[in-house]
Amino acid sequence: YAKSNAPTELTLLADKIKAADGYIMISPEYNHSMSPALADLLNHFGSSLFSYKPSAIVTYSAGQWGGVRAAICMRTFLSELGCLPVSAMIHVPKAQDVFSEDGKPVAGESQSSWFNYFSRTFGQLIWWAQAAKEHTEVVDPQSLLKSFKTDPSQRNAP
Repeated sequence: YAKSNAPTELTLLADKIKAADGYIMISPEYNHSMSPALADLLNHFGSSLFSYKPSAIVTYSAGQWGGVRAAICMRTFLSELGCLPVSAMIHVPKAQDVFSEDGKPVAGESQSSWFNYFSRTFGQLIWWAQAAKEHTEVVDPQSLLKSFKTDPSQRNAP
């Protein structure tokens, strides 16, 4: 949708995305990749809203790898948008055995061990989000490069 023709819901979502200092990107593994719904959302808004902000990748799957294959795809995808992922990622294998439908650890799972696992990734995200926000207040990152409009000759390439 063009900005002037976008449904109210998309405009409100764009405002929320723009206001955020960083993002937690959560996806199940879907055919060894990220969720098509997440890819569609990221493609719709593109780098204009996500660039120069950090992200954390969280994946899960019903299998033993916890969505790591989806995470690899997400890292490349987010980097291309300029929404750089922090180095630590979260992968939850056999998610159906680990968390209940309301997101709480199932009986026998240690809640503190999961929170400890999550804290490394979220700690990195918070640090980078604060750093990016503070630096953006000093230097507008959008002013560093001219935006690509319609012709490849407008890119910053020889």
